[in-house]
Amino acid sequence: MKNMLNVSLCTLLMLISSVYAEESVEYSSGEKQTTMVELFTSQGCSSCPPAEHWLNTFEKNNKLWKEVVPIAFHVDYWDRLGWPDPYANHAYSSRQYRHQQQGHVRSVYTPGIIVNGKEWRGWISGKDFLKGEDDAGILSFTANPQTVTVKYSKVSKDHVLNVALLGIGIKTDVQRGKNKGRVLNQEFVALSHHMYGASQDGWKIDLPKEASEYAERYALAIWVSGMDDISPIQATGYWIPSEWIDS
Repeated sequence: MKNMLNVSLCTLLMLISSVYAEESVEYSSGEKQTTMVELFTSQGCSSCPPAEHWLNTFEKNNKLWKEVVPIAFHVDYWDRLGWPDPYANHAYSSRQYRHQQQGHVRSVYTPGIIVNGKEWRGWISGKDFLKGEDDAGILSFTANPQTVTVKYSKVSKDHVLNVALLGIGIKTDVQRGKNKGRVLNQEFVALSHHMYGASQDGWKIDLPKEASEYAERYALAIWVSGMDDISPIQATGYWIPSEWIDS
């Protein structure tokens, strides 16, 4: 009887631990700068699928979240050519133009890839990313179904917090435009991007919940940038339970 009670108690504790694990998610960067990859793309761009396929490979890469945070920002300036991209957002087009205005890229085009605030075309030839800063500070977050709490070890009054909700496993059957007849498989699609002003004590914000009925699962991408420069200083991210977003 004593052994049976011990087994039952252990089982109960395991169940409690399992439930608790589903109630929060915690993750953090290391001290070294995480590589943040921004792909500017559109479902109306016929040259974008190869770049999207390259970005998609990070889903099963062991460097994901530990060393690389990938984001696909869908721009809207292709929408007028026959296929309005359902994930396009004018704010993402504006972000790409801001990169140009701040000297990070020479011109605005798709597919355009920016790595840690610098134009990068190495995906075509398989080149490694440029080395990031060795001491960028630790960016950490704790998320639950309602809120996200973010801490940055080097926070200052000049920092801005960025939080993007990413949709994973999205498939789109394109009916018109330059990709007509293609089924596009897209990962790390930015479903939203929110910015928050400086806070010396870190940030506590609402969990973004811009769900997509076509996303198989979700992740958060979180990064800190400067007031006058949108380049990421440090970044992190991780998976979050789908039920938090779809509920």
